[in-house]
Amino acid sequence: MKDLWNKYWKLLEETNMELNAFLEEGGLSTISIGKAKKFLTSWNKQKKMAADLDQFITPVEAMEVKIPYQSEEFTEMWQRWKDYLSEQYGQLMRSRSEVSALEYLDKISKADEAKAIYILRYAMANRYRNFFEIDERAAKQPAKEENSGSAYD
Repeated sequence: MKDLWNKYWKLLEETNMELNAFLEEGGLSTISIGKAKKFLTSWNKQKKMAADLDQFITPVEAMEVKIPYQSEEFTEMWQRWKDYLSEQYGQLMRSRSEVSALEYLDKISKADEAKAIYILRYAMANRYRNFFEIDERAAKQPAKEENSGSAYD
């Protein structure tokens, strides 16, 4: 999108220069210049609108994402987490979100790579949208069986 916008912006600037050159050197009569004022007003509105839109279309520069753990296992698990979010929830992780998520994961895992991998696996296995600190004792205990009194138990 940014490339297309930049091409449009360049075309807009070239057209503006050609228009200005035409008006300055075109030898237009006073009557013709008067008739062109309506067009020029519209043209200037077009340029202003393009300038206003530029702040929304030109994206913010991406941050550099540094993975806190260097093992291939963590790198693959982190990619799996990003793919999981995309597949399960349609969420694309942008650089600032990714940097913050990695910082948070490092904090709640207490900089323990194995625990960080465990947290990611746990979140995906339970179809969570977020990961969080896990009480490992509670996570390892089997669910209590409940007797519903049904004949099918």
